[in-house]
Amino acid sequence: MAVSLLCLQYVYTLITYFKMSTKNTSYDKKVFRLFFILNQLDSRKRVSSAELAREFNVSLRTVQRDIVLLNTTGFPIISSEKGYHSFMEGFSLKKMMLTREEASLLSFLHDISKSLGEKFEDSFSSILKKVVSKEQDSAFYVKLPEGSKISKDFPYIKELEEAVKDNNKIVLHYKTLEKEGDYKVCPLKITFFDGFWYLLSQVDCKEWLRTFRLDNIQGVEMLNEYFTLPKNINTILNESVNIWFSEKKDKKVVLKVDKEAANYFKQQTYFPLQKITKENRDGSLRIETMICHNEEIIYTILRWIPHVHVIEPKYLKKEIKGKIVEYLNTFK
Repeated sequence: MAVSLLCLQYVYTLITYFKMSTKNTSYDKKVFRLFFILNQLDSRKRVSSAELAREFNVSLRTVQRDIVLLNTTGFPIISSEKGYHSFMEGFSLKKMMLTREEASLLSFLHDISKSLGEKFEDSFSSILKKVVSKEQDSAFYVKLPEGSKISKDFPYIKELEEAVKDNNKIVLHYKTLEKEGDYKVCPLKITFFDGFWYLLSQVDCKEWLRTFRLDNIQGVEMLNEYFTLPKNINTILNESVNIWFSEKKDKKVVLKVDKEAANYFKQQTYFPLQKITKENRDGSLRIETMICHNEEIIYTILRWIPHVHVIEPKYLKKEIKGKIVEYLNTFK
């Protein structure tokens, strides 16, 4: 329960009670003490019963009764050691009450963060604790692709994150099964595609983009050099469907989608800049897309066989056919 506004209502009720049952001077002093204590708890890590007693010129027993009163009213006050009090971790008077839908959404996003690794889960758990004092279950569920998570498996994640935030040029020592080498790059974003984490960069800070698998990065050297982040980087990412993308999409592809798969392509974008140009009488679709690399769409087309067909260009149709023939030859 997010309690700040609700608890203030409780305090108001108690104040009303004290006003009716005590003299005005006694009531004014008690109300002042209650709000002073709340303010001190909210602005400091902990408060001392002895200090409060001296501040108000009252006994320790009186301060203890005030703390008990605030606790029973709904404020989560704990005693870390004898004579010292603080709000429960994550609680603040500045918090606002959440609706059930808002709390459910936060819980849902927390579940997603678990699939991305410890870094995201810990950060979101901290946020959740500060906003909702009792974790609520969500009515929603999402299944992200299984794959790499950001964890101790990526020893250079902190350096990469700082380099991206500061627009700091770096040198990557990168190793794959095929080759190993150093690359001077402008790190733009840390991205997640199809279950794997990548560093999106400009190699030698030229315009063309390249992705580096985080688990293949063997070293990071910070340089005393900086760069300007491309203004359209978020647009490029928003228009992408996988790691094969670039700013320049200059290849037009026309596809036919059978009626059996038409509804899926009406409701979801599977190809970059996907556009339905015609709905045929038999229920099939004519789709146009703009790409920068054939790899941007080849594996999506293969996944939808036999319901997606390449109409043009012919070289792409030939490449798809070659991959299918090569696969079928493995059965001979």
